[in-house]
Amino acid sequence: MSNMKDSQRGFTLLEVVVTITVAGFIILGLGVMVTNLYVISDRSRDLILANSTAEDKYENLRSSTYLGLSDGTYDFTNELPASLGQPRTATYTVADSTLTNVGSAVKEIDMTIIYNDRGSPRTLEYTGYVGELGVGQY
Repeated sequence: MSNMKDSQRGFTLLEVVVTITVAGFIILGLGVMVTNLYVISDRSRDLILANSTAEDKYENLRSSTYLGLSDGTYDFTNELPASLGQPRTATYTVADSTLTNVGSAVKEIDMTIIYNDRGSPRTLEYTGYVGELGVGQY
């Protein structure tokens, strides 16, 4: 009996196959996780860039004051960051506000940014207001 125990050193073929299979699943799972992290990181970067561009545009429009805003639709695609996926467009529309509780001296600015997000279009829509008396003073 002691001869049998001494001769059984090392791994059996079954143990090696099970170990390789388990390691394969772990490596596959890690690969999927890393790929998903890259996708999420890219999408987050694009969303931050689009939001930042929209915020900058709103601040520029607010600084032009209520009287400096003309009704109409305007294109500002050329102001979008080059890293946003092509095709991309950005427009804003200025119109008298439809809000009933603030009076008539308020302009509504509706902004739309569209860019390519890994093969499908992503549309972001924003709405802001500029009052005759200033921001937040209708």
